[in-house]
Amino acid sequence: MKLPPHHRMRGRRLAGLAVAVAAAASWQLAAAAPPPPKPPLARPNRIQTTFKSVDSVVAAEWDFPPHGTVPLVVLVPVIGRVDRNGLRPGSDLDPEQGIYAQLTRALVDAGFGVFRYDQPGAGRSSPGRFATDRSTALEGYTKAVAHARVDPDRVFLLGHASGTTTIAAIYPRFAAVQPPAGVVFLDSAVGEYDAARIKAPLLIINPGRDPDNRYRYGEYVVEARKRPEAGRLPTDLVLLKDARPGLVEPKKVNGERVLVFDERAVRTLIDWLRRH
Repeated sequence: MKLPPHHRMRGRRLAGLAVAVAAAASWQLAAAAPPPPKPPLARPNRIQTTFKSVDSVVAAEWDFPPHGTVPLVVLVPVIGRVDRNGLRPGSDLDPEQGIYAQLTRALVDAGFGVFRYDQPGAGRSSPGRFATDRSTALEGYTKAVAHARVDPDRVFLLGHASGTTTIAAIYPRFAAVQPPAGVVFLDSAVGEYDAARIKAPLLIINPGRDPDNRYRYGEYVVEARKRPEAGRLPTDLVLLKDARPGLVEPKKVNGERVLVFDERAVRTLIDWLRRH
């Protein structure tokens, strides 16, 4: 049935009014909605600090991902005068090409914070007459775990080559400061007796060529830590075929010959840290 003209006009006015009311309501809802949250402020990725090791003032730094509270890896370097980047005094290599600088970047990119330091007499650290590798590592660990951005339940100790013996020798003292969530040995020099004192999950990544790396510092350690008297401690051993001593190899970067960590070791390390 066809409506009279005045009925059709009234219907159009009602439809227009409904559209206007809906638009106004939509505008009011949009105005009342809270603004989107601001993205978190990016925090400094690199924070410089110092700490005392007996009579040495040791220069150190945290390297963090941009945001949030994060797990932390405390890097214990090889014994002797070596800086936070893994370079000896007098090296003319770009500091960012040092093996520890490279490893730090890989860990930060994977979401981990890293704490590293200049050994006494290297980098910006004063020599010190009585400071030792052990005192420096312990004081550095104490400083490292105190930062507000560190997740205290996910702090890891990482020793490289002779630095593994530094960790093993005084492990109970590290644990007294803050029990580590895990310990990593890259090219371990720690035997079964000392390794049994490490009451935390342990990852050992060793070159596979030398029988000592396979047995004395590898399989024998795993067996010793599994014994009931040791507490059946969780231990993972990874032997990298054809890896070089120290798990480092030469490589040309921007025309410069540098040492880099074996990529397999870095991948294994990051995967293990993520699981712990």
